[in-house]
Amino acid sequence: MDLVYLQLPLVFFTAAAPMASGAFIGLAIAFLTTRFSAETLRRIDRWTLLPLVILAVGVIAAVAFMNTPQSALLVIQGIDPGAFGFAVFMAVAFAVVALVYWVVAMVGRLSDGARKAFATVVAVLAGVYSVAIGVAYMMSDVPLWASVIVPLGFAGFSLASGVPLGMLVLAASRALPEARETRFGTAALVTALVGAVVSIFAVTVQLMNAQATVAAIFPGADALPGAWVYLIVSIAGFVVALACMRGALSGPLSGRSAAPLGSTAGAAAMPWNSVDSAAASPAAEGNVVPDLEARYRRQAATDATKAVPYLVLGNVAVLAALVAARVLFYAMQF
Repeated sequence: MDLVYLQLPLVFFTAAAPMASGAFIGLAIAFLTTRFSAETLRRIDRWTLLPLVILAVGVIAAVAFMNTPQSALLVIQGIDPGAFGFAVFMAVAFAVVALVYWVVAMVGRLSDGARKAFATVVAVLAGVYSVAIGVAYMMSDVPLWASVIVPLGFAGFSLASGVPLGMLVLAASRALPEARETRFGTAALVTALVGAVVSIFAVTVQLMNAQATVAAIFPGADALPGAWVYLIVSIAGFVVALACMRGALSGPLSGRSAAPLGSTAGAAAMPWNSVDSAAASPAAEGNVVPDLEARYRRQAATDATKAVPYLVLGNVAVLAALVAARVLFYAMQF
C-alpha cells in the first residue's frame, strides 16, 4: 500500500476526471428531457463551472505529481504510448469542447436545439474520455490491469458519479423542480443505477481476479489484506449516492400550475361574504394578490434548494466510493 499512498494525487485525478466529465452526461439528460425557462438556463450555465473546476483541480493534482522525473517515470513506464497518447488527446478534446460550450452558453448564443446538440456532443466526449483513461491502464504491463473490465469500470464511474454531480448543478441553480415534472428523474436514476452496477461489478471482478492470481501461486494467501473494507466502502458510497438522488427527486414540483390552483382553493374555502368583501375592497385588489404571489415565489425558491443537501451528501459519498475503488486498483500493482 506504500506505492498507493505515493500515488494519491493520481488516485484523486482518476476519480475526479470521470466524475467531472460525467456531469455533462447528467446535464445532457436534463436538456434532452426538460425545456427550462431562459432565467433558469442562465443559472444552470453559471453553475456548470462547478464540474469544470473539479476537473481542473484533478488535472493540477496529476500534473503536480508528475513534476519530478521519478514520479513521471513511475506513471509512464510500462504504459503503451499509443493508448496513453489517445487518453491525453481525449482529455484535451473534452476540456476544450466543454469550455467552449460553457462560454457560448454564458454569452447566450445557444438556441434550444443547439444547446441539446452541443450538450450531447460534450456528453459523448465525456464517455469516450473516461473509457480512454481505462484503456491506457489496460494497455500497461501490470498483469492485473490487462482486462477489458478496466475501461468498462471507468465508463461506469462516469455514469454513477457524473449524473449526481450534474443533478447537483441543477439543484444549486434552482432548476430541479422544473426537471422533476418531466422524464428527467427516471432517466437520471436509471443511468446512475446502470453506472453503479457496472462500477461495482468491475471493482469486484478485479479484486476477485487479484485474489485468484495470488492464491494460485501462494495457496491460502490474501492478495490485498483489508481489501474487502475498501470494497464495502465503495459499494456503500454508490448506494448512498443513489439514495440521495432518489431523495432529491421526491420533493415538490416546480408548481408552475400550482399557484392558480392554490388561489382557487383558497377562494373556495373562504365564506361567500368574505369573498364579496374582498372583491369590493381596494386594499384586497392592490395588496392581497401580490402578497400571495410574493409568498408563493419565496416558498418556491425555498423548495427549489431543498435538494441541495441531499445531493451534496450523495456526491461526497460517490467520490469516496471512487477513491476507495481507485485505491484498490493501484494496490494491484504486483
